[in-house]
Order: sequence, then structure tokens, then C-alpha cells
Amino acid sequence: MRAATEDILLALAENAGRDFSSAQSLPPAIYHDAGIYNLELERIFRHEWICVGRCAEIPEPGDYVCRDIIDSPVFAIRQRDQSVKAFANICAHRAARLLTESGNTSRISCPYHSWTYETDGQLIGAPFMQDTPGFSVGAHRLRELACDSWQGFIYVNLNPGAQSLSARLKGLSEIVGDFRMQDYVPVFSRTEVWETNWKCLVENFMDAYHIHRVHKDSFGKHGSSEAQTELFDGEDCYSYHFVQEDEAPKSVYAHPDNTWLSGDNRNRTYLINVFPSHTIQLQPDMLWYLSILPLGTECVEIRWAVSIPAEILDAAEGRDKCVEEVMNLLHQVNSEDRPVVESVCRTTRSPEAARGPLSALEKNVWQFGRYLARILPAH
Repeated sequence: MRAATEDILLALAENAGRDFSSAQSLPPAIYHDAGIYNLELERIFRHEWICVGRCAEIPEPGDYVCRDIIDSPVFAIRQRDQSVKAFANICAHRAARLLTESGNTSRISCPYHSWTYETDGQLIGAPFMQDTPGFSVGAHRLRELACDSWQGFIYVNLNPGAQSLSARLKGLSEIVGDFRMQDYVPVFSRTEVWETNWKCLVENFMDAYHIHRVHKDSFGKHGSSEAQTELFDGEDCYSYHFVQEDEAPKSVYAHPDNTWLSGDNRNRTYLINVFPSHTIQLQPDMLWYLSILPLGTECVEIRWAVSIPAEILDAAEGRDKCVEEVMNLLHQVNSEDRPVVESVCRTTRSPEAARGPLSALEKNVWQFGRYLARILPAH
């Protein structure tokens, strides 16, 4: 391991061992060091649960969604029994990619040599292979991957020995389970590429300190939220904070037809990071999530999507107008965040970039750094 990489890991560990009151930002070099990036690929993205979509986005048998987890193309597909399975998106013959983006299929057919699979991964057809001695269709199938769901989100893990995600997130389920995220209706999804480090974007999403400045024309348009923000440590695999609003016009709200949310949750927004890179903004009237994957030290692929509770869509005078209002806000938010996180990535390359003290509103940024300090060093 290069000396620079070792120095970064030592700085991570030292910062993670401090009290939060004296904590600092991450070492600037952590966003650009090739050794750190290689450790992230191997120890994080090849061994941790990665969100690839929501169950509600693939409601019918044969519905699928594709994602590349670093250099491993994968897809999740709804089965005839309504379960969801995940597979390597690679033909068992000559390694061609099978599916792209999202859609529905009753059979999975390779675009190269027409090997055809059932949705459960079993090979059922291989043209002209009858002339190959000993070949048996039944002996071949797609490589199945670890797949789990939590609160309606689909996760895939490239590590076959991965611990159940649902068990790891039991504590978080107790906090947000009453929202019934699995029932929110998908209204939008998009995949984008930004020129930043994946950690910059995760940190930005969990940073409650920048709202007053960066989002003064969107989330902060109707007043500051700092006094209504409470931050929590979370556990080893997640952190979160919430913003408690009131029942004033333009506030976050639960619809009157929502009878299952009670108390403060009816006007509360949760900001969650399921480590490493699944961020969630959960409200009684909206669900916005990002699944962030690195394409290099200074490039990320973001799959982001939005859902709205059915009771709000059903009661709206116009569904399209209801969705448009939400999307106008979130497009504005992204247009505010993107130049900032791309700029931070560029300026942390500078030899003059230094570590700074964290504000009380950046506790979840520190928790993310503690996660990195736990998982990146060799165990």
C-alpha cells in the first residue's frame, strides 16, 4: 500500500476516534487517492448492499431493472411467484450483456448467440449447441446474486456470504416503518453522471449545514430549518437526522386520508444514509432517493427516483400537476447541489486544501467518515 494511502487511513482512524466536538472534515486527498479508490471498490462496493431500485418500480412478473455495480453488471427481476431475484447480467456462454436499463420480459435472450433463460436464471434454449458433445441445457444457468429488500427497496450484494440487510436495518425500520415506504407510488426515475467523487455527494446529502445557503431558493424558501433539525448517530450501517416542521401552509404534511402516521411523523422529514451510498429523503408526502456508484475518483453514476403516496395522488385535482410541482422542486434542488459538489471535488485536489472543523449540523457527515474508518482498513 502506498504511503499516501496509509496516511489517509491513519487520519481517518484518528478522526473517528475523537469526540464529535473536536472532529474534522475528511482529508482532502481521500477523494482523489487511487489507493483509497481501489480499497473502496474491493471492501465497500464488492461487499456491501447496494440499492438498485424499488419493488414498486418492478410490480409485474418479468419486470426488471439493471445497474452496474462498479465493473459488475447486474439486474433484479420480478418472478412469477412475486419474489425478486438478482443475477449477474452476463450470459453463461460468452459473457455478453443480456438486458439494458429497465423493462419487462417473459424470457431473457442473449443478443449475441440467442441463449435463452427463464426469469429464474435457468437456461432453456441454446441454438445449434446440440452438436457440442456432452452439452446439456439443464446444466447452465445465470449466476444468482444475493438479493434482499428493506422497506420496499431492492438491494444487491456481490458478496455471496453477505449478512441479511433486513436484520442489519431492524433499528431503522423501527424508526421509519410507520411511513410504509413500500406503498409510495413511483412517479419519476433518472440516471445521471456527475463529475464528483461519490463521497462528496453522500456527504452533501447528509449535510444539514448547507441548506440555508445552497437551498435558499428551494428547501429554504419558506424559512430556515436549522432550529428544527435533530441529528442522530444511527448504527454501524446507517445514520440519519430529521427536520420537524409544523402544520403551516407549504409545510411537509400527511394527507388527511393517511390514518397510519401519527404525532410528529405527520410533519417530519427524515434524511437517511444507508451505508455506503443509498440516501433517502422520506416525508409523509414524498420519497426521494439516490443510489450513488463511483465511476472513478471524480465521476459518479446516480440513479435517483421519486415516489408520492397514493392517497395524495388520488386526492389531487390533477395527478400530472401534483407530480410536476414535486419534480420542479427537486430539479431545482439538484441544480443547486450539482455545481457545489462538483466544485468541492475539483478544489480538494489542491495542495492548499485543508481539513476544517465540523459544525453541529454535520454530525452525519462525521458518522459517514466513521463508517469509512471501520470498513476500509484490512481486518
